[in-house]
Amino acid sequence: MKQLLNVTVNPAPGHLLRDWSHARQWLQSAGLDGYEIAPHGQFDAGQVPQDLVGGLHLTFFPILTPFWHRDQDALMAIFGDWQTVEHFYGSRDPEHLVAIYVHQLNLAADLGAPYVVFHPVTCDMDNLFSQRFPWHWRDTLKVCAELINAAMAQSRFSGRLLFENLWWPGSFRLDSRQEYDTLRQWVNYDNCGLCFDAGHMMATHTGLRTEQEGVAFLQQRLKSLDLTDEIHTLHLNCSLNGAYIEAAKQTHEPYRGCADFWYRLEVALKHVTQIDGHHPFTNSDLRPLLAAIEPEHLVHELAQDSLEQWQRACEQQQALVISC
Repeated sequence: MKQLLNVTVNPAPGHLLRDWSHARQWLQSAGLDGYEIAPHGQFDAGQVPQDLVGGLHLTFFPILTPFWHRDQDALMAIFGDWQTVEHFYGSRDPEHLVAIYVHQLNLAADLGAPYVVFHPVTCDMDNLFSQRFPWHWRDTLKVCAELINAAMAQSRFSGRLLFENLWWPGSFRLDSRQEYDTLRQWVNYDNCGLCFDAGHMMATHTGLRTEQEGVAFLQQRLKSLDLTDEIHTLHLNCSLNGAYIEAAKQTHEPYRGCADFWYRLEVALKHVTQIDGHHPFTNSDLRPLLAAIEPEHLVHELAQDSLEQWQRACEQQQALVISC
């Protein structure tokens, strides 16, 4: 099992690391094997040290369906004008998203990344707090399959395509094995699997209050899903924010006073961060969880507020993994 850290790349590594030399030192001091990189912008593989890349996380477009379907009325209701649409997506043409993924998939191929991670998700800000999205998960998976099929068909990537779970109803939440089986049926690529995010799965159970309850819940869900053989990468972090999630569902007019889309987006992002804080496990027995999954890659996907905080979080979680 290789242990990785997540980092954005543009092509510099993240917002806390000075350069790739610093990034290499950071890994060595932590005793870890590499980075799961999340690329932003256009750059070539030669700008990133190949030996530090353990995987690649594809860009995430959560408000996907109306843009992919060219639903002009829905887009104007969300964004207000075409300039904002273009700023948010980078274009007015959905094929631009395909081009972004093709670039990132080719980057993964050139860097020798053994896997890429893809979020089969769509959401909207109107229902973000209530989590009452007015569509079925099949609707979401159909759109996401169309997008990733178009990109994979044009790319050079031949590694594993891993689907990552999120907590939003109506998306790839892994409430049942049927969600994964449906994706496997609709995605025209054989080398697929799962990137299981522990924190995201914990966020689907708002009654959890302790790490021990969380680990027990994760084990129970894995057993009921019967998908451990499909999990190749584990995103390890802890989410115990169920009380906040339930309280937020009762929020009326969460965007009241927001002048435009960007102010609403800021509120939405703060809300998501409250749910998905990327906190470390600090006092749990992780042995049963890791024994059940036996992942090829374990990504310590943790908040990066400062170097000191990041280091402390990594050390806390690594100690639990090493004890396994």
